Amino acid sequence: MSEALVRQLGCLTLRIGLLRLFLTFACLFQVQKHSWHGLAVPYLRRRENCQFQILMYHRVNNDGDEIFEGVSTKDFAAQMEGLSRYYTVLPLEELVDRALLGDVPVNAVAITFDDGYQDNYEHAFPILKQFGIPATIFLSTGVIGRPGILWHDVLFEVFRKTIATSIEVDGRSLPLCCRADKQQALFAVLKTIRRLSPDARDRHISNIAASLGVPFNVHNGPKMLTWEQIREMATAGVTFGAHTVNHPILSRMPLDKAVQEIETSKRTIEDEIGQRVRLFAYPNGSREDFTEALKRSLKEMGFRCAVTTMWGLNGRGTDPFELRRMWLWDNDAVMTAFKLGWYKFASI
Repeated sequence: MSEALVRQLGCLTLRIGLLRLFLTFACLFQVQKHSWHGLAVPYLRRRENCQFQILMYHRVNNDGDEIFEGVSTKDFAAQMEGLSRYYTVLPLEELVDRALLGDVPVNAVAITFDDGYQDNYEHAFPILKQFGIPATIFLSTGVIGRPGILWHDVLFEVFRKTIATSIEVDGRSLPLCCRADKQQALFAVLKTIRRLSPDARDRHISNIAASLGVPFNVHNGPKMLTWEQIREMATAGVTFGAHTVNHPILSRMPLDKAVQEIETSKRTIEDEIGQRVRLFAYPNGSREDFTEALKRSLKEMGFRCAVTTMWGLNGRGTDPFELRRMWLWDNDAVMTAFKLGWYKFASI
């Protein structure tokens, strides 16, 4: 269904005063499809248990970055207002525990951020406090409290600064003439890079920087959180999870090296904030980016759950080490609430 039609349905639902009823209905029933004489016929199926959604953010700012666009403070505030008004926003670990008991509240949501950008403190944190919303921030500890940026931010900076008009990617020449061109080319480059080991990845990024006429610099880029800011947020109820040290694609490296990345990240956060770390986020987080061996290792290290970037809902039957997440770009509180309900209702 098109975005425009979903918005029209949302406006209609609000206008006739049925938004809260629809959101409750979406928690109890789900659209399914049945094959009938070769046709996919939709029907309603009652859910056995309530499901919950996890929202994923990275950056919240008003920079208008053409390469790594964050959610604006205005949009983020509208989204949090919608969640506080129509949803039960709970800490991620509590939701995971309640799902296993079949005790997920109606319209339950958790909020997460990845990497540890400083604008999480400067812009998102005040809004979260304003609406009394809990959140989890997954930290890549190698760039927290010290100079440097993550490898993907190095690549993003190269694409921001280049004045080249094209780039060679897997034998193809891709244009770099406008924002859309750069984003499409960057997506192609990332697809290639994410298949490489960390060492090969860094060499490839250095070669790309040289080919695009941009000095390779691991220090220019977005500011990351400081440990002082993290401790302040932790005191105010924000939960912190591990996201490795250097944000490698864990499935592209030996298991012992991957475990070391995870353990070091976990231990560093625990030492800095004096709290146990039980939540983990896979870097990149697609199906190809983690393995069964990694999941077993996470359990052995004492983690309670792990989140992916795979789109979807979570419930009693969801593997807690393969939790799904979703993202929103809406700028209206009510439409945010409706869309989350719609995604749940129509997630065939």
